[in-house]
This record gives sequence, C-alpha cells and structure tokens, in this order.
Amino acid sequence: MLEELHKRVPQLREKILSPFVFRTNPAYVSLLALLLAAAAGYFFYQRMFVLAGISVLLNGFFDILDGEIAKKFGSVSVFGDFLDHTFDRIADVLMFAGIALLPEIPVWLGWPTIILVLLVSYLGTQAQALTGKRLYSAWMGRGDRIVVLTVAGLLAAYFGAIVL
Repeated sequence: MLEELHKRVPQLREKILSPFVFRTNPAYVSLLALLLAAAAGYFFYQRMFVLAGISVLLNGFFDILDGEIAKKFGSVSVFGDFLDHTFDRIADVLMFAGIALLPEIPVWLGWPTIILVLLVSYLGTQAQALTGKRLYSAWMGRGDRIVVLTVAGLLAAYFGAIVL
C-alpha cells in the first residue's frame, strides 16, 4: 500500500523528509526508532493508546529517516542495512507484544500475529536473497503495519480498548 504510493509520487517522501535529514550516524537514528517501538509496546500494554499511536508513528518516521540520512551522506553499508532490518523485527515484536499481553487479547490471536509478522518479514528477506532485490509490496508490509498500529492506537483511545 505505502510502497505503491511511494512509486506513484516519489518526490513526496523526499519533500517530507528533507527538513529532517542532517549529518549523523544513521545507526543512532535506527536506535531511536527502536526505543520508540519499545515505548509504543509499553504504552499499548499500559492502555495509553494515544501515546502508543504517536510512538508507533514516530518509530516509522525515524525508520525511514535513517535510510535517507545514509543515502544522502554516503554512509550506506551492508551492516547498516542488516542493523536496520534487525531493529525493525525487534520493533515489530515489541509493539505487537504490548497488544498481545493485554488480558482482552486471546493468546490464540496475539502470539500467532507476532509469528505471522515475523514470517512476512522473513519472506521479504528470502526474496532479497533469491533475487538480489528487496520486495516491499507484500500484503501488510512494515509500512502498512505502522499505519494500522497508529490508527488502532488512536481509535482505541477514542472508542476504548474494544478496537484492539
């Protein structure tokens, strides 16, 4: 969904991010994104849904920003890509675990969701290994999950935890 939007309007991403791109180590930005994911998971678990939604959104923003910084300042590396994807998987688990640990969420739903999120990401990595190109067009990719979790957090704040 989001990748298709990026393909149609490639200047939009650059326009939104350019004021925030500055010379720094992109790994620090990746770490900040990971810390925001941990905060989001905690806020979901504590039923602080507005803060959870905002933290998820900021996690997604900084996750995009680290790559833009690396590209602009020529610090793209295999290790950086590995670190980014590793932090993304940990972030996914942290955010979804905050929801899965809520008493209203049945175990049969929460934990298999985390497993499926990891499998979708693994399949993207496998596609990259086989084709040399990362495929982001899968259903419910990382960008889509960020949007869904952000909206779910904000709706849960408005309508109550029943949305989750």
